Amino acid sequence: MDVLKHLILQEAPPLDPAWLAYEEEANLKAPKKVYASLLDRQPVYAEECRQLNGRMLAPGAPYHHLAHVSRHRLSTSSSLDGFAIPIVRFFDGSLEPASEEDGVVLVYYHGGGLYVGEADSEELSCRRIVNDFVGATVYSVGYRLMPAFPASTCVSDSLDAFAYIRSLRPSAKKLILLGSSSGGQLAATVSQLAPRGSFHGVVLRCPVTSDGGSSLDFVPERLRQAYTSASPSFVTSLLGVFGRTVPRDGLERMPLEAGQEELRGMPRTWVQVCSNDTLYSDGVCYAMALMGAGVEVRIEVVRGWPHTFWLKAPGLGRAVEAEKEMVEGLGWVLEG
Repeated sequence: MDVLKHLILQEAPPLDPAWLAYEEEANLKAPKKVYASLLDRQPVYAEECRQLNGRMLAPGAPYHHLAHVSRHRLSTSSSLDGFAIPIVRFFDGSLEPASEEDGVVLVYYHGGGLYVGEADSEELSCRRIVNDFVGATVYSVGYRLMPAFPASTCVSDSLDAFAYIRSLRPSAKKLILLGSSSGGQLAATVSQLAPRGSFHGVVLRCPVTSDGGSSLDFVPERLRQAYTSASPSFVTSLLGVFGRTVPRDGLERMPLEAGQEELRGMPRTWVQVCSNDTLYSDGVCYAMALMGAGVEVRIEVVRGWPHTFWLKAPGLGRAVEAEKEMVEGLGWVLEG
């Protein structure tokens, strides 16, 4: 754990000039539209993501080279109530079926605070993985969202989807859990609850791992001195302090609260964090907890940039670099 002490930040560094220029150009500091209910925001957010992704994949756009990746929609039944949990499968349709069958499988959980996002909302990242790893298949999970459903349903849907995907691909070379932001929370939670040996690595991007934004009481005592980012200097136009009305969104615990014995024996984990992010400490502290339990961990810090900025501004040069760093991190996880 001491190895990562240099990553503890008392204050956020200055934002990168390239981000500040984009923020100004995109008018991100303007007052945000107020919705009568988060339920009204959900379809708007999903459509905004689809439109942005479509623009990035268009001929001449920065991500057009990923347009060849195929998509297929499927679903699995919830163990709670039979609800059809949507899943989007991303794959290279030009490969022989046998090549894909024995390839690498990734279970992807999108972000959105457990309030917004759908299975195709982060498809640029899913497509990049398929493009860069021959034979890889990404299954992106459309778990149900709050406030219509409790956070426990988000977790249950995530576990059900994981079990279903495992059953679909029993001969897969390796199965990796990947999540960004609150999707990182779900990926970490699934990694703690799934049977040992049922997956081979974890990739977390700006993950939510605690409810430290509500109170340091929800951060294990041994890590509290390292948990510094739920404070004003880390706030940006993309994310404020992540406080909750109900502690832990009603969950029994968050991933950071797992004990060392529970974490011991976990496979390789790669964590990507942004320095100007109120959730920065969530990722750093979780890496510390894993390392303290003897898990092989690597952490990548994107200095001077805000929370999951590659989703908001995928065309920026640093966003493309962050995606490439994710691919390199995934490569390291797969080598384990």
